[in-house]
Amino acid sequence: MTALVSVIMPAKNAEDFIVTSILSILQQSYINLELIIINDLSTDNTVATIKTFDDKRIKILNGFGTGISDAFNLGLSKASGKYVCRCDADDLFPLERIATQVKWMEENRNYVSICGMYSSIDKAGNHLVQFQRDSISQALDEEFRSAITRTHFGTFMVKADVLKEINGCRSFFVTAEDIDLQLRISEKGSVFFMAENFYNYRIHDHSITHNQSNSKREFYEKIAREYHLTRLNVGSDPLKDGEIPEIPNDFTKPRSSNYQIINHLVSESWYWHKKNNKKKAIITSIKAIKMAPFNLVVWRNLMIICLKI
Repeated sequence: MTALVSVIMPAKNAEDFIVTSILSILQQSYINLELIIINDLSTDNTVATIKTFDDKRIKILNGFGTGISDAFNLGLSKASGKYVCRCDADDLFPLERIATQVKWMEENRNYVSICGMYSSIDKAGNHLVQFQRDSISQALDEEFRSAITRTHFGTFMVKADVLKEINGCRSFFVTAEDIDLQLRISEKGSVFFMAENFYNYRIHDHSITHNQSNSKREFYEKIAREYHLTRLNVGSDPLKDGEIPEIPNDFTKPRSSNYQIINHLVSESWYWHKKNNKKKAIITSIKAIKMAPFNLVVWRNLMIICLKI
């Protein structure tokens, strides 16, 4: 009997992308799974869209509208699987993702989790950038001891009993809950990084990431990493002890998804330049120009890429 895998999908006003996200789960080569979708008080056609699928592996739960941490935890409370993954309602799993990870976890039972590489896609689902391109497969114990997180939580497959033991996400984290979760998982055992792409992360203006400012994300990430190091040193952290950190009220405004995409493409162009692949460096630079034809920075980047030896 193959292990049951629970995929948790928080969804709020996700009608534009949730069909492709659901299909990326249901069409996995690994079929022994359940897809738990938490409708977090959507006001669009998210629920009606989900109900167009006739697949007994789908479970729909009504969330409380209190954020992604609580939505994930609701899904976790109803999860029956041996292993748990998360897929946001605008992102995608590659076809062999679950099969590859289950096989590895079943063969390496001393690990609590496996994760891997991820890529970004645009609103239309077109590939943008592959992250961790030159990574090697390895255990991440040393990085986690230094509060380093190298990948997206969407790439993780985690033993369900470990997630339930740590009570899932912490509601304090309205963002960067994934960073806090990764770090707390690492405190329960070894996490392995496999150098394969396990997640396609969609960049668009209506995603949770782009409804929150960079400074807000940075604040919560800083808390997550500091508290992880505190737990490693003394066994607890202020949040566990009931002390809620003071939250700033001067966060900057969110940046557009185009801004992030352009930065990704510019960085990618220099990756290919350093690899002595001038053609790919120029093609990637041109992609950035197509995204922002009136942005002087992307034109300057292309000029430097073309002229630099």
